[in-house]
Amino acid sequence: MSVILIDDEPQLAKFLSHYLRFEGFDVRVAGCRAEIVAEIRKPPIPDLVLLDVMLPDADGFDILLRIRSHPALKDVPVIMLTAKATRESVLKGLAAGADGYITKPVETDVLLQAVRTVMGLQ
Repeated sequence: MSVILIDDEPQLAKFLSHYLRFEGFDVRVAGCRAEIVAEIRKPPIPDLVLLDVMLPDADGFDILLRIRSHPALKDVPVIMLTAKATRESVLKGLAAGADGYITKPVETDVLLQAVRTVMGLQ
């Protein structure tokens, strides 16, 4: 199962990618707009996107809307990652098509359960 992890915090991205690889997932990481575009265009199409809401040169909600409007990506599950899980932020993400929301600091057991749930791996 292929996952694209989009997060600009190198230590967190490294930790989560190692954890998910240990759990059997194939993980690609992107931290800025150029990397996001490159990874999303690169085959294979991901089975899941983990998307940080706040990126230095991109808005996570905008990226989510672009994913949802792309014919090849529109059905790929997206879980939003955020340090600021306000009610408004969660509602905005869900309204834009997010399949889940995880707050930082990320608890690995919560992440793994969310990933398995949205990917239908229960």
